[in-house]
Amino acid sequence: MQSRNIVFLINEYNNHGGAQRVASILTEDFRADGHNVSILSINEQKNVPSYFSSDVPVKVLHQDGYRAPLPIEISSNLKAFRVKKVAKELNRRRLLKKKRDEVVRFFEAYGEEEVFVITIQVYGMQWIRPLLYKPNIKIIGQSHESVEASKGSHRYKRILSHYRQVSKFLLLTEKDADYFQNLGFTNTGVMHNPSPFRQYNEPDLLYSNKKIISSGRLIEDKGFDVLIEAFSVAANDIPGWTLHIYGDGPAEKSLKNLVRVFGMEDRIFLEGQTEDIQSALSASSIFALSSKAEGLPMSLIEAQSCGLPCISTDCAPGIREIVTEYEDGYIIPVGDVPLLARQIKHLASSPEIFKEFSENAYSNGLKFEKDMIKNQWYELFEELGGQ
Repeated sequence: MQSRNIVFLINEYNNHGGAQRVASILTEDFRADGHNVSILSINEQKNVPSYFSSDVPVKVLHQDGYRAPLPIEISSNLKAFRVKKVAKELNRRRLLKKKRDEVVRFFEAYGEEEVFVITIQVYGMQWIRPLLYKPNIKIIGQSHESVEASKGSHRYKRILSHYRQVSKFLLLTEKDADYFQNLGFTNTGVMHNPSPFRQYNEPDLLYSNKKIISSGRLIEDKGFDVLIEAFSVAANDIPGWTLHIYGDGPAEKSLKNLVRVFGMEDRIFLEGQTEDIQSALSASSIFALSSKAEGLPMSLIEAQSCGLPCISTDCAPGIREIVTEYEDGYIIPVGDVPLLARQIKHLASSPEIFKEFSENAYSNGLKFEKDMIKNQWYELFEELGGQ
């Protein structure tokens, strides 16, 4: 296989988000196949480890936690004598020009060799605009959230502005790709997230764990308050079962208070961040996702890869590309506490249905197996390659 140059463009390479997790999995696989992979990171978090191996080259543009302000129009602000605003905008433009020049020098090191730039978050596009029309640079844009999740945000506006010109714009689902095609995009495609592991666990053993698991950043949008309340409703009917939530974040204190309010300190546990989610999943039974908005959640894909039946909110088109309702899990409306409680209770108290769902979850998860996804990337590189 021909060795390729691949650069991941990332907001913060050492953020612990799903996009970084996906990029680190692909980086590991690409490098194992002999490809030259490096990271171009807009900024970084201080003294925070990353998912990436320490021997992956990382170029950080802003090492001071810089957040680019939104551009403003100069002439109208000058007329209104908003001198400070104008000065701030001119400074933004100067710094952007300086960093764009730095990016150009970074890519000049590749000479005329072909480089595939995988932009995993659209925010970074403003720094690489000068590369858009260089024949040896193939820019692949990604959105790791659904259209509905991005609408109304600056991310959505940036997608409309930046991703029309890239070599390929990859969405997580066919539905989202169709949406942008209908807006006149001619470069859309679909690429699923890969699971970093695949481990068969006997359904009977999984069921005997009597654990419901969830994971993610402890923020309001993840809906952990809904999950805690739903489990509290179901708890009396499923004795011996416990709920374990992995992750950290600003909502930790309020979630702990909620557990106390429901008197569930001996049944619901906030476990903090884990470096070994695979082991945590294999020691559990059911995965529950209670989010308000997602793209193609890594957490569901990883749960299926360990054979866990999943109960998920219908928070994005990507959910139905992972969970097949009444075959390997249940899908419920966002925020529906009574139905979430009922489905938890139903699956936890029905060993035969659990076993069937578990077997199906493991087999249906094959489409996210990382070698399959990696080969789809190689097919894309072949499609875009012009050298």
